[in-house]
Amino acid sequence: MEVTVVIPARNAAATIDAALLSLIPDRDLIGEILLIDDGSDDRTAAKATESARRYGLPLEVVNVRLGSAGAARNVGIAQAKGKSIFFLDADDELIRGGLSLLHDALERNPGAGLAIGASIRRTRGRPDKLKAPHGYTSDRAENARRYLRNELWPIAMGSALILTAATAAIRFPSAIGLDEDTCYWVAVLARYDAATISAPVLLYHHDEARMAQRFIIAPRRTFLAIALELDKLTGLGVDRNALQWRKAWIAQRISRQLIKHKMYADAAAMMRAVRAHKVSGQSWKALQYSARIHFGNLMQGHVPGTWPSPPVPRRGKEQRTLVLCYDPAFPPVSGADLRNHRNAMAAAELGPVCLVSIRPQADPSKPADTRIRTEALTLAGEARTASIGWWRTGAEKRTPRVALRRLEAIIRAFGPDSIVVEGIALFKLLRPLRPLAGQLILDMHNVESDLAGQLHHADGTRSSPGPYGVRRLERKALGIVDRAWVCSRLDHDKLAALSRREVPIDIVPNGIPRFEDIAVDLPVEAASESFPVILFIGHLGYQPNIDAAGRLARAILPRIQERFPMARLVLAGRYPKPAVKALSGLQGVDLVENPGDVTPLLARAHLSLIPLSAGGGTRIKILEAMAWGIPVVATPLAVEGLDLVDHEEVLLSDTDKGLADMAIELCLDRARMARQRARAHEAVWSRFGPQAIRNAVSAGFGLDDAGR
Repeated sequence: MEVTVVIPARNAAATIDAALLSLIPDRDLIGEILLIDDGSDDRTAAKATESARRYGLPLEVVNVRLGSAGAARNVGIAQAKGKSIFFLDADDELIRGGLSLLHDALERNPGAGLAIGASIRRTRGRPDKLKAPHGYTSDRAENARRYLRNELWPIAMGSALILTAATAAIRFPSAIGLDEDTCYWVAVLARYDAATISAPVLLYHHDEARMAQRFIIAPRRTFLAIALELDKLTGLGVDRNALQWRKAWIAQRISRQLIKHKMYADAAAMMRAVRAHKVSGQSWKALQYSARIHFGNLMQGHVPGTWPSPPVPRRGKEQRTLVLCYDPAFPPVSGADLRNHRNAMAAAELGPVCLVSIRPQADPSKPADTRIRTEALTLAGEARTASIGWWRTGAEKRTPRVALRRLEAIIRAFGPDSIVVEGIALFKLLRPLRPLAGQLILDMHNVESDLAGQLHHADGTRSSPGPYGVRRLERKALGIVDRAWVCSRLDHDKLAALSRREVPIDIVPNGIPRFEDIAVDLPVEAASESFPVILFIGHLGYQPNIDAAGRLARAILPRIQERFPMARLVLAGRYPKPAVKALSGLQGVDLVENPGDVTPLLARAHLSLIPLSAGGGTRIKILEAMAWGIPVVATPLAVEGLDLVDHEEVLLSDTDKGLADMAIELCLDRARMARQRARAHEAVWSRFGPQAIRNAVSAGFGLDDAGR
């Protein structure tokens, strides 16, 4: 068997077919393809199996739950039967004949342990850089040193073929998700000669936004983990100064992203690591970054040269927060998940966070931020037990008694200063939590009585709960908790009018979800054969979203297709009801069920249409779309409380015809489309960015009142 192809994959159903298709010209060389499916929930394995059968490729799926591309590749190395191993990422494509060129290079150089070809980088779907492997010599130590110092182009996964014997004792670091490939290739280069070819063999995808996310979540821990892995290379005789230079370079890269996201305290800490390397610390770029941090502090009102510690309660210890929600908030998918997770991330800046859900966790992955731990109070498949309370309103969720017992145990072990409870759906837990919480906070994603009134009016069957019972529930809840959070000034005024006691009501707006995945600079408009691609993301089991999806597919899209026949509608969300699934049979309608990652969908979208006529969902998705520079066309209700300016930051209409016509006019005027994208992007980043949410959460804990 000549070559084993190893493909680590997680939720790669959208790209795996193209990756496998690219292997067909070299099929005769390939003895096996190992797809290491790392906990995908989007049918990656099924899609890959179907494609491999269609293309006649020898695919074997290996199911793992590791949460690391490096660890997944190590599984492939351990199981490989071929004489050589070819690593290919699931969103990359081999250039025709590329594997044959690498194989021939190894055959011509019997002393080499690996063959390296050129690669073409693809950013936002467009090739933008050719990386050729020039400069390698017969001096292995020098190759390793120069690779660490970026004097040689980095080896992209899929641009090298390595002998199985050469990697028998070498593995990828599994504890890091950044620079793990550098550690691996340096270990290989320190032991083996490299054969090179100048021809391109790989077209690989570069996602700057996703890379930025890895940098800005727990940056210090990320840096220390990479530094520890680099230190292990000294045992192979790798030049120590080159390793120190690499650490400084990594710290500087992290600092760059932190500055872009205005996280100046963490950026300053990273620059101390840069200055630890004398030459790097005195470089022009290091001086430039230090100056940007200094002026950033000034703009945010901090004293130059200092940084205030995170606000803490007056009692002098870190703020420990427990966030309780019904559905698991990680990984976040729906609007409720996104708010709960974003609040947890903001609270983690003040101290440890325990993110607890009533329902079981279907996805075993954990947040990258180690300050946040996740727990579930029920287990999948366990026997149903009695619930709390003998009766509950239609606005409440069923909570098993066993969940309360487990929650009490978690609270005793974790010792939270504050417990944040997701809305009145969990009302039955407020009284039991009252004696266990130093501070009990009710996070009102919506003023539910107002929402119930809308739904009750829209529902001709009156199956939805009426507003009066919900209003009584809200009053009772406000009588139990210490504080309440709402999303907007409008909701603040509505809730304040309900309360019979003076309880602080803080505005904690919905921030930009998954901001770490999004470039702060305005992204380039999506390139696609279909124009426009219209995106609607929301919980597709929620009746107002079901109604909106139906209006889009049956009334709005057909009108747009009269002018733009290639227009497509993408409906994406959790738990789609049969009524939504039926829409995928209509012309130009695509359904993406339970998406693990909506980033590819946002990257390809031209418009976001939100024809909401009742309810309070999708608003957080509007912020996400605008942060990507996607123009939003919506009903006034859909953007209620966001204080966005009609015809400037959004386009609003109450009718399907009006929404369709606005979309058509915008698509016909590309200059206006560009202006709309820029205005939307600027509005959302300035008012709903990460720093604004951190400040709001801090105030929502009452820390500003604690005398700091």
